[in-house]
Amino acid sequence: MKNILLAVLCLSSFASLSQKNAKEIKYEKIYYKDTKFETTDLLFSFVDAVSTDGEIKFKIRITNKSGDFIMYKPEESKFIIEGKETNPSEKWVVVEPYGSASRVINLKGPNYNKVKNYSFALEGLYRIPNNSKGIAVPDFRLPASQNQFTAGNFSCTMAKLNKETDKTSVKFKCTYTGDQIGIIYPSRIAVRMPDGKDYATIHGNAKAILLYKGEDDAFVAEWNRMEGGAAMDMQKVEMMIKWNETFTENSIQKINGTTVELAFDEPLSNDKGR
Repeated sequence: MKNILLAVLCLSSFASLSQKNAKEIKYEKIYYKDTKFETTDLLFSFVDAVSTDGEIKFKIRITNKSGDFIMYKPEESKFIIEGKETNPSEKWVVVEPYGSASRVINLKGPNYNKVKNYSFALEGLYRIPNNSKGIAVPDFRLPASQNQFTAGNFSCTMAKLNKETDKTSVKFKCTYTGDQIGIIYPSRIAVRMPDGKDYATIHGNAKAILLYKGEDDAFVAEWNRMEGGAAMDMQKVEMMIKWNETFTENSIQKINGTTVELAFDEPLSNDKGR
């Protein structure tokens, strides 16, 4: 009987010790399964999710299937780890119409390599319509008779001008003073030459610039040598910048978010450590 009791006690102690050791297993890194969330206009991919003793992070890829701008403010999202909610702090992401962009979302802290599953509340998503009418702006003469002009709620200054025979480059800096979102499309700028024709800036693929109230940014318009001899010598002739709806503004509309589950990816989590 004593032997039986001793055996039971030994087995019980071994089981308790095994459970304790199992709980104390600490991975060098924990990897999580890739996951996706999709709506009619947007696709969110959560990839390369990993946690270590000092941080937990993943990359979010946002694919915009709409003709509007999408803005993501990561600080409005939340990691939900073991019941505790924490906001990340990353730069905002602006996704062009029918474009895509990504951002690594990182949270610093100890012992995250013990966390096998957690949630991420995806919030801070906004839509900015891309259908507003451009603001009427008078033509801008080169060489300039004055360096400053206004375009509705935009206040602009010509910061630099290089006007030569075979190339003209002009840089503007603009501040938005309105209460919505100011949008600048540098790709729409053209110049009217003495032959009466308009010539588009060579930066036809320049990305749009989005500004909140009080923010400013700079952009450049450029033109290379034009055919026509002395009559088209950019260093000598007058050039008139045509703005062509370069400046617009629109409202910002909140998009409903969702909560995504990040789950332990056991096949990859085989590098047990300490």
